[in-house]
Amino acid sequence: MSEGLLVRKHVKFLIRHLNVFPEQYSTLDTSRVTLLFFAVSALDLLGELNSLLTEDRRKSIIDWIYKLQVSSSGRFCGFRGCLDVAIGHTNAYITSNLAQTYSALLCLTILGDDLKGVDRAAVLETVRKSQKDDGSFWSEGYGSESDMRFVYCAVAISHILQDHSCIEWPLLKRFIRSSLNYDGGIGQGPGDESHGGSTFCAIASLSLANRLWDGSVLSRRDIERLVKWALWKQEEGFHGRAHKADDSCYAFWIGATLEILDAHHLMDKERLRSFLLIAQDRNLGGFCKIPEESPDMLHTYFSIAAFSLLHEPGLSPINASLNVSRHVYEHTRRLAEK
Repeated sequence: MSEGLLVRKHVKFLIRHLNVFPEQYSTLDTSRVTLLFFAVSALDLLGELNSLLTEDRRKSIIDWIYKLQVSSSGRFCGFRGCLDVAIGHTNAYITSNLAQTYSALLCLTILGDDLKGVDRAAVLETVRKSQKDDGSFWSEGYGSESDMRFVYCAVAISHILQDHSCIEWPLLKRFIRSSLNYDGGIGQGPGDESHGGSTFCAIASLSLANRLWDGSVLSRRDIERLVKWALWKQEEGFHGRAHKADDSCYAFWIGATLEILDAHHLMDKERLRSFLLIAQDRNLGGFCKIPEESPDMLHTYFSIAAFSLLHEPGLSPINASLNVSRHVYEHTRRLAEK
């Protein structure tokens, strides 16, 4: 018989990683603020963040995040993923990244910051000049990678800061539409294979911008086909592409997509929950990509987020489009009204 969700073990796993990242994350050092997001957002969803972080610890984390900010003196403004080694006294080699900016802004709001220290004008201008002629976005300046992931980050940033004027929507809508495939899913870009992650990024972007249901990008028939495509990705858990093994993180990517499309009730929730429970590490805490592998921060966070979508007792409800708890989402709305 299943033990259920091992909340205390997962909390200990997250706190250990919040205190110090193990050596296995050394290759992700430039994404350190995203790893921080996985920790604080998971603890928030578990309802443990406020009781575990003292005001001094919270302030020290907020101060560290603001040290990552590339202000208007830089070429591409926003947030870096970690503190770089200074090269002389020039900002020429210091640039922000859309994904890390998204993570940093969410971390700040989760920790209760008022975002007054954010150089909003510079961040929004960077979003504007990061958009390519095909409608997608450079990840960190001209010539860097660009795909649906950074579309989502750009839209989420503009949503958090409540200014969508920095995005050329006719171009972006065309890019998303061109990435829709014959099977109903959405790829990272035109001609790319349908993928659970990129499908979420596209659907969540349209949702955040209030353009999902107006027919300007996807028709009702397109949405119905996309729902079928997403449901076909379930065996026990979900997998992101056809003929791939189930993977715990897609319980969120596919599950959140279905939630946004008002179709979450159509999945087999009991099978999904059973899959996630056996992906727990009963000794160390945390979640594995697949059962019997080692746990990691990414799969731990997205598994906990998936449990929130499943309305697991004791967990805070999640806003699927922005990928934070609903009370943090409401905090971002209140900040926008000030």
